[in-house]
Order: sequence, then structure tokens, then C-alpha cells
Amino acid sequence: MRINPHRGFGTRECPGCEVEVEANQNSCPVCGYMFPHPDARQRGMRLWGALIMLGLILFLLLALFL
Repeated sequence: MRINPHRGFGTRECPGCEVEVEANQNSCPVCGYMFPHPDARQRGMRLWGALIMLGLILFLLLALFL
């Protein structure tokens, strides 16, 4: 898989100084605020949430067509 280094990742607002920072940066270039990294529990919850949503969508599609 090739990764385009020039692709934009969007931005997020720094809670320390309210400057728009590129989403792939780990710290704010203005005030030095370090953005927190999601821990394993947060990543797991995101995965389970996605699986539950997929299950609900499939259930609704089956209910609609049966």
C-alpha cells in the first residue's frame, strides 16, 4: 500500500490556545500542548461500537426486506 505524504489529514483545534493544528501532529506548534493518545480501552470501545452499529444496520435491512 502506498501512502501519499502530501495528503491532508484535516485539522483540530488546540484546547490550549485555540489554534488550528493539523490532525496528524501530536503537539501544538504554538503553545506546545500535547494531544492525548487513545489508550487500548478507547480503541476497543470504538471497535465494539462500530461492530454494534454494523449489526444494527444489517438487522434493519433484513427487517425491511423480509
